[in-house]
Amino acid sequence: MITSRLSKSILVGALLAAGCAVPQPQNTPVQEQRRSCAITSSGYWIYVPSNYRHDRPAPLIVSCHGTPPYDVANHHIREWKMLAEQNYCIVVAPDLIGTDGLIGDGPIVGMLANEQIILSIISELGYRYNIDLANIMITGFSGGGFPTYWIGLRNPEIFSVVCARNCNFNESNLRQWRPGVGKRPNIFIYWGQNDPGTITSQSKRAVEYLRSAGFAVQTHEIPGAGHERRPEVAMSFFLRHKAPPRPSLK
Repeated sequence: MITSRLSKSILVGALLAAGCAVPQPQNTPVQEQRRSCAITSSGYWIYVPSNYRHDRPAPLIVSCHGTPPYDVANHHIREWKMLAEQNYCIVVAPDLIGTDGLIGDGPIVGMLANEQIILSIISELGYRYNIDLANIMITGFSGGGFPTYWIGLRNPEIFSVVCARNCNFNESNLRQWRPGVGKRPNIFIYWGQNDPGTITSQSKRAVEYLRSAGFAVQTHEIPGAGHERRPEVAMSFFLRHKAPPRPSLK
């Protein structure tokens, strides 16, 4: 019990120190926008690169936030927008529930709601923009791992890449809710060498569990890094695993 409390205290300290910080550059040629999904009325942030064209399908990144108020959707759009501009991707960061990585465990009722939110946003965007349906990544940071794993593994026909960044993981709410056969996404799990023990142990457990279930999982421990935002590592993996484009608009 003492060890568990100590680990959580360390994680709280890490979130206070780095969770709110967004060290990535913010001087993009266009700005992020706040929108509401017409289907669910849920809010989300979006960044569309300045050189977007309807005749060129854009890969899509869905970034899941962790524990509010330390990690919220606005943090995610700001950490990703420069990478999106540089690599011609559209990024969305939706408002989610059940992503508390300190005292939560990714409750199924919350994950079901998040699934509806995210899939509705993707559907809506596919009519408004020319989304590259063959290249969609779902990713999360910290408590955002709960929806990342849950939604990404349940919808492999939608997500080509599932990337967990310094994430929480709970196998008990995933075991009965993921498809056992069929198409499987590219999975990448990474964490910092100096991440809190909770994050390190849950990341390693996620790797062990998914590999035992037959998934191919790539991993990386970032030398010298703690519980901090390193989206460029995920972007590099996403780009290396791009498939031939499949436009949502003809």
